[in-house]
Amino acid sequence: MKDNYRIGSIFGIPLELHVSFLLLLLFFFIYSAVTLNPGPFIYIVLLFATVTLHELSHSLMAMRYGVKISKITLLPFGGIAAMEEIPKNPRKEFAIAIAGPGFNFAVGGITLAVILALGEGHRIFPFFEMKIESATDLLLLFFKINILLGAFNLFIPALPMDGGRVFRSLLAFKLGFSAATEIATGIAKMIAIFMALLGALLPNLWLIFIAFFVYIGATQEGEVSRIHLMLAGLKVRDLMSTEVVTVDEDITLQEFAEVIFTKKHMGYPVVSGGKLVGIITFSDLSRVPREKWATTRVGEVMTRKLLTISPEEEASEAFMRMARAGVGRLLVVSGGRLVGIISKTDLLRTLEIMRLMRE
Repeated sequence: MKDNYRIGSIFGIPLELHVSFLLLLLFFFIYSAVTLNPGPFIYIVLLFATVTLHELSHSLMAMRYGVKISKITLLPFGGIAAMEEIPKNPRKEFAIAIAGPGFNFAVGGITLAVILALGEGHRIFPFFEMKIESATDLLLLFFKINILLGAFNLFIPALPMDGGRVFRSLLAFKLGFSAATEIATGIAKMIAIFMALLGALLPNLWLIFIAFFVYIGATQEGEVSRIHLMLAGLKVRDLMSTEVVTVDEDITLQEFAEVIFTKKHMGYPVVSGGKLVGIITFSDLSRVPREKWATTRVGEVMTRKLLTISPEEEASEAFMRMARAGVGRLLVVSGGRLVGIISKTDLLRTLEIMRLMRE
């Protein structure tokens, strides 16, 4: 079962819904239909719209600084704008992190002004009352959702939430990115443990779910920072293999299987007339029934969308690019010419050596 489902794109950024958000939408739709009360479903739709605009604000600010956004994923408690790189410049990270909550507070302020102008300010409290009986109630609800979403994201200083990124960026002005990340991830984990314990005592499954997300996110942030630190100064050219074994797109999968058995690599660039045209892996081979290997050509099953990297790129960038794409190797290309290949195994072996040298 897929975790995310694409529902469209905004400014060229793919927009995806996590399966848990889809289930939440379905639950509230059924609940509203059974109770003949559209309020709960309207609430979740407004939340959906607000979270989308919140993440879009992050994305547009990131794009302004030249950071590419691969997708926006919407979750029940918020969203994730997947940046292809995490800005190490504290000013940039601060601006990107603050953009989402800033948008919510700005929209909340405008909505509040309209509510006051309509003479409905007395209805803001009790603040957590979410009933919907008129158009004014929709306006009140929209105001409350924006304020709550902005406050929730900004005032919990735990990575990977906005407050955690703001906190790390402020630390990074004095301590640098790596040291700031170590401190921020440690605090985030403590906050996550506290939230989980509180959720167990109340009991509140929602709080436990958020705590789990924060803890996993903080762990990943810390690991990424350590990888960047350990691979600092190393270029792709320092770790890549230059003796690249290629295969022709016209050979059969049976012949390709013999190449794998002989050379012991799991992936190979594919050429045609000396020109790079694709890449084929053991996984591609294994998806074809054994009885068809003799009649199927490499060119029929290879991947034509190539993931490449320059030999002058940082080794840590190669690691992150592989992780984002879910692949085990990258083709190293310079001036349009294949000059090498770098694999996750190469990087992991280097990381292990670096760890041993530091012990």
